[in-house]
Amino acid sequence: MTTLQYVHFSIEIWGALFSLISVVSIYITRHFDRKGAKKLIVLLFSAMMLMISDSLAWIFRGNPSEAGYYIVRIANFAAFYFGFLVMPLIADYISHIISVRAGISGLYWKYFEWALFVTGMILLIINLFHPFIYSFDERNTYFRLMYGMIPGAIAFVGIVITLGVVLEYISYMNNFEKAAIIMFLVLPNVAVIIQTLRYGIAFTNIAIVFSLFLLFVSYEFNYMQYNMDKEKMMAEERIRLINQQVQPHFIFNTLSVIRHLCKKAPDEAADAINEFSGYLRSCTDFLNETECIPAERELDLVKHYIYLEQKRFGKSIEVEYNIEDEDFDIPPFAIQTSVENAIKHGLRAQNKTDGRIRVSTRLVKDEHIIEIEDNGAGFDTAILDDPGFKNHVGIKNTAERLRLMCKGTIDVSSEPGKGTKVTIIIPKEQ
Repeated sequence: MTTLQYVHFSIEIWGALFSLISVVSIYITRHFDRKGAKKLIVLLFSAMMLMISDSLAWIFRGNPSEAGYYIVRIANFAAFYFGFLVMPLIADYISHIISVRAGISGLYWKYFEWALFVTGMILLIINLFHPFIYSFDERNTYFRLMYGMIPGAIAFVGIVITLGVVLEYISYMNNFEKAAIIMFLVLPNVAVIIQTLRYGIAFTNIAIVFSLFLLFVSYEFNYMQYNMDKEKMMAEERIRLINQQVQPHFIFNTLSVIRHLCKKAPDEAADAINEFSGYLRSCTDFLNETECIPAERELDLVKHYIYLEQKRFGKSIEVEYNIEDEDFDIPPFAIQTSVENAIKHGLRAQNKTDGRIRVSTRLVKDEHIIEIEDNGAGFDTAILDDPGFKNHVGIKNTAERLRLMCKGTIDVSSEPGKGTKVTIIIPKEQ
């Protein structure tokens, strides 16, 4: 084995090890982008198998034993298989990035990449029975035949097509991501050209190892940026929640209600004090939370809050609870904020005497569904997109906390004069 071949072999071994470490690291941080992480893990695993297969082919090349006979042939076939497989997998991963960033669906070029993969596999299977791409001599040494450049040509076409798509949508990627993906696509193509001129060294595989390193670092960079944005947003949101939940006028109004009950209904006053104490204790505890909390604790806060508002406004507020599911976690105040909006901007905006609020939770397939519905004033939901409209800023902030903390979403449907329905969806697997 020459020095260059030894370096090539060493790079592939370290590349396989690096790919394995990357798979473990991405799996640990998969909650950042679960779907993208899954695609990248499959890509890295395929690259790892490519390196292992090619390394085995190098180890057993020229080995005339029976074991060498089978290992060399299987390893070479596997190296071609995983080499072809990398093309549609990288296209699938890039398609995911573009779809998320640009809000575009239907990037079907990845299916063309899968077609190239299938074409390459058909040719390799034919080669098993009628060699025309590669074969082996009596010492089980691999050698290229007349049409041995076909695999490289297929890879070249696939990578060029993906590169063209990346360049079209490159504005949706950050600078580090741009460099990583372009290098991932350019380096293997350059390696294909070199490999046609210098037979015997798998330059394409070496290029893939280096490119995957850049792609992995790009993913981790995005994860780090995600955590920084999350921490910044949570710090700002914590300050806003402190101001929102411990509002002096709410405390004064509640104390006034309790003072009135002390004179008219001492037993109700005692109950109101217990509810008020529970509300303040929950608020204080929640403000120190940096992660999601059990739904049961959030619903207890909601019940405390609604009880106190019912004591203040009497029978003008009726509540219906339909709690079928509490086996999930949710950001603190996510439900309470929506309930407060329903009372403050929905029912009390019209001074309704027959105000109704329904709070329900249920599990549907793999999603926890929470609904807060009222028959209040309602509003035109288009106003939520107006940055100058402050009344429903809590909805926007809740939506962002749901996205960052539990991959949840929030949907608001409303009609002026008829009421509002807020639907929170939290995936079962986060």
